[in-house]
Amino acid sequence: MTNLMKLIIYKMSSDAIPKGGGAKDGIAFLSNPKAMHNTFLVARKYIENTILIVRQAKEPNPWKDKSDEEIAGEILKRIEGRRRNG
Repeated sequence: MTNLMKLIIYKMSSDAIPKGGGAKDGIAFLSNPKAMHNTFLVARKYIENTILIVRQAKEPNPWKDKSDEEIAGEILKRIEGRRRNG
């Protein structure tokens, strides 16, 4: 699975299960294909915009010429680092 798809799925899961939510919310989401599709579309657009913002950041910008996949990989690394460090 690509870094880009992992990042989209991460965003989808964050949107699908509200803060403080649990298994009930997850089951309700997974039981509703229309909600899953709509959440995917919103998450994909959000990630596309996020990558665009990273790419267009002011100089010095080491990510300006990087691929979407490389930028998504770096974002995932930073998310994981935050999860580990609280």
